[in-house]
Amino acid sequence: MSQTSAIITVAQTVAIVSTGFVSGLIFTLSHIAVPALYHAPTTVMLKQWATIYAIGKATAPTTLVVAAAFSGYLAYAVPSLRYSYVGAAVLPCMVVPWTAIMMSSTNDELARRLVAAENLKGGETTSEAAIPKGQKTADLLAKWQGLNYVRGLFPLAGAVVGAWTALS
Repeated sequence: MSQTSAIITVAQTVAIVSTGFVSGLIFTLSHIAVPALYHAPTTVMLKQWATIYAIGKATAPTTLVVAAAFSGYLAYAVPSLRYSYVGAAVLPCMVVPWTAIMMSSTNDELARRLVAAENLKGGETTSEAAIPKGQKTADLLAKWQGLNYVRGLFPLAGAVVGAWTALS
């Protein structure tokens, strides 16, 4: 195996694994973590949501930048597959506009409710009745869960395009 071939293989592996990891992280939050939150009192639910959101926010963007950089390198290094590798680089990055456009109002409302709940006496046992009127917090979290599932499709699509391209 030539040095160039080895570099291409490493770049392909890092790009595919990185995007697959982020997709798995996002799906895990929606499929495993969020359902567990429904059993908690509202304030605890909101605190736990904020924690998983913060972990995802700290992990996913950096990992996606790495994946995009490697896919971008592949688009440069393998001109015959340039457009496929550009797709593999861009698709995972679509989580950013999806989050900003489709999820920010839900994220902001969940964060606002957390602040409101923490400011009330009763701490971790604050009930739903103490949260400002409107949509129930569990319903809002269910909306976030669904939107987050969709968000997980972008890096998954990038991983599939990257793997398909690497195998072609």
